[in-house]
Amino acid sequence: MRAVIVERLGLFVLANPFHIFLFIFNGKTNILGPAQQCNQRGWFGDKCQFQCHCAGNGECSQSGTCSDGCDPQWFGPACQYDVSEYNISGGLESDLSWLTDDDDTTCNTDDLESVTVALDTPHPLTWVRVVVSDTAFLDQFELSYQLTGSTVSALCTDPRSARVDSATVDISCPTKDVVTHVTLSGSIVRGMCSLYISGGRNVALKQTAGQPQTFKEWHARYAVDGNPGIPDDIFSLRSTCSHTPGGLGDSSYWRLVFSKGVDINRFIIYNRREPSRGDCCENRLVNFTLEAIPSFGQIKQYTYTDPGGPAQQVYTVVPSPRIGFPVKTIYIHLRKNTQNDIITLCEVYAFGEVLCPAGKFGRQCERDCNCADQTEACFVSTGGCPSGCAAGYTGEDCYTPCAGGTYGPGCIETCSDNCAHSTSTNICDRFDGTCIGGCKPGYRGPLCIDREIT
Repeated sequence: MRAVIVERLGLFVLANPFHIFLFIFNGKTNILGPAQQCNQRGWFGDKCQFQCHCAGNGECSQSGTCSDGCDPQWFGPACQYDVSEYNISGGLESDLSWLTDDDDTTCNTDDLESVTVALDTPHPLTWVRVVVSDTAFLDQFELSYQLTGSTVSALCTDPRSARVDSATVDISCPTKDVVTHVTLSGSIVRGMCSLYISGGRNVALKQTAGQPQTFKEWHARYAVDGNPGIPDDIFSLRSTCSHTPGGLGDSSYWRLVFSKGVDINRFIIYNRREPSRGDCCENRLVNFTLEAIPSFGQIKQYTYTDPGGPAQQVYTVVPSPRIGFPVKTIYIHLRKNTQNDIITLCEVYAFGEVLCPAGKFGRQCERDCNCADQTEACFVSTGGCPSGCAAGYTGEDCYTPCAGGTYGPGCIETCSDNCAHSTSTNICDRFDGTCIGGCKPGYRGPLCIDREIT
């Protein structure tokens, strides 16, 4: 039976120092049918709301997985996490090309036990992924970082780690401020093949965008459609950029409302093209103001104002210290008393993570954690658990049922050879190992490991 949701007449007011907005939702009925598949190339999700990031611009599955791996700029579950670019720091004489070649099969061969990298774009640290050549290297490590303005590294004193597979581990170490350098040390470095530093995922993609009025066909949603591309002619911009008309004065703005509260570590804003490529008006975005505010009715706010200077094709905004509240809405508008009130945005990225309730994870917090320690919070980004997966589950997200013939926490136990019907794929219970078809002659007990007494 399909579910029916009736949305009653609602009213709320949002106020900030610049505008007061009144939202009225008329009563309506939504019919929710079964989950739909996305048939739009390059997208996945039940509403085609997530973008594929496969190697070679390949097509992803309905769940976002890529058969040939991720594009080098992305990693993690469904290739949704931005890879923070870095360069080797510290003047090491060893050849470290294996660390920057985007290849998980080339590894450290010089017995190094410490590597420091400098982020191309400093931002708060959240988590890193390390790939090694052998499981034996995974357990011993230290993660440290250097904050903006500091020359001394700070040790991550309480890192949380979760194994992805036999050669990969994720390490969580969120910082409150912007990080310029990351250091990994310990025996894990001796077998290290790759280091991925998460820049977050784009939580702005296809969220609800709005502007008070739209110039021609330049809709607000085009600024979060996943296409920051620069078309070959000015007329194509109207299909990928937002644009407000002139004459709105202080009432001109572009707004984005997130479906859930998000933790944002940086914004990237794509301006319209420079004049040399046939466009005009890139200077209109100079001196813009970006505001981030939490849930309606709260007065906390983060504000950034462009200091001016020459117009930029791409603006990067990194809050320092990081925003300390769940962001629900962002606004982009122009300073008061400026001659221009037109806002044109070709793409707005907000890199971070959705803030899920305890025990939940996923891109929409739609899944339950399956940790061996049921009181433990799993990684929101992956579902991974420091204590390992609960009995009956395995995989990066501890959400994959044990394959036939295995059971227990992380599916590391093997069903007894003494189970009856041992050629079947469904030999024993995946949670506790109980032989489903009973025991072979001569054996007894739930696991069929005890000899019968004759």
